[in-house]
Amino acid sequence: EFYERPALYWKKGAHNTERTHNQKFATKMTAIANSESTSDLAQSHSRPPQLLTPLDDVHQFWSKRWEGPKLGWHLHDVNPHLLKYTDILIGRNGSQIDAAKDGIRIFVPLCGKSVDLASLASHSEVSHVVGIDIVRNAAEEFANEHPQFSLEEVKFCDENLVDSFGSDSKEKMTKSEDGENCGFESHDGRNSNNKSISQMSTFYGNRISIVNGDLFQFLAMERQERTKYISKYDADEQKHHLFDAIYDRASIVAIDPSLHLEYVTSMGKIIRPGGIMLLITIEKRRTLNEEAKTDGPPFSIDESQVRALYESQPWVEYVTLLEEVDDLITEEAKERWQKKGVLELYDLVFVIKAKDVF
Repeated sequence: EFYERPALYWKKGAHNTERTHNQKFATKMTAIANSESTSDLAQSHSRPPQLLTPLDDVHQFWSKRWEGPKLGWHLHDVNPHLLKYTDILIGRNGSQIDAAKDGIRIFVPLCGKSVDLASLASHSEVSHVVGIDIVRNAAEEFANEHPQFSLEEVKFCDENLVDSFGSDSKEKMTKSEDGENCGFESHDGRNSNNKSISQMSTFYGNRISIVNGDLFQFLAMERQERTKYISKYDADEQKHHLFDAIYDRASIVAIDPSLHLEYVTSMGKIIRPGGIMLLITIEKRRTLNEEAKTDGPPFSIDESQVRALYESQPWVEYVTLLEEVDDLITEEAKERWQKKGVLELYDLVFVIKAKDVF
């Protein structure tokens, strides 16, 4: 169930500012979102390959799913692969800690409200964790479920961030170009303004930030522009531009394969030289038919595909497969995936090392 992750980016162009609107698709997505039928949800994945999904429609669809009683992709405990390989992610057995005197900074793409964020942010050798997800409820629920991080939201209309800290509320807001307040929302939802999904925001907290917005828009930003979404203070400091580590627990498998190369290339723009990525993919090793193997999300990505994507990158020093784990060890899991035509399913865990100079 952990891998039934929302498809945030289904086709090339989904993250562009101008998107082709498909009313028929939007109507179908709305109908499915209002339905409690899991068969309807599965049917929605059988989409026309040429379809360009408008980001706003995708956002509305998955926002509806977040309102449901059960989140099929969410684990209530820390991911066992992260527990096993945390030392590798933070570089305890290498030079990572020595290179980051102020602590390790970790990026978690498509983070949802994963408890992995809390686990990483609580680590003694981690200074800051930054996650991003398109669904605001993900950050809001994380804030409510983890009050120890004191997360509060700041919305951005433009580059002019205006301080308005009250003695009690400690609120911050932004202003649009015409001087209108763009609005502030703390995690309890006060002072809510309805804005387009193109407006990004950040939930800032102690040692953790969760960006609410489009991953590819975030990755395409200039470094200094991206920094304001990451850190409330010291936006000009070089240390905030790059991450010491990236934890991709189920991000790339939620992204359409047509965007994988762009995604992997973008990782090289935000990881510091010598940094570490812990990557977890799934491989649908044996299926009833080709459609079951290629359909997604989650999309199947085997070792050869991971190596083809990452070893061709100028920023990558090496790719190592740490382990593969049978994901169908219970009868319930076997039955669930067999309904989707998947007979053998494996977790693949990789460590990817960035070059010291690139």
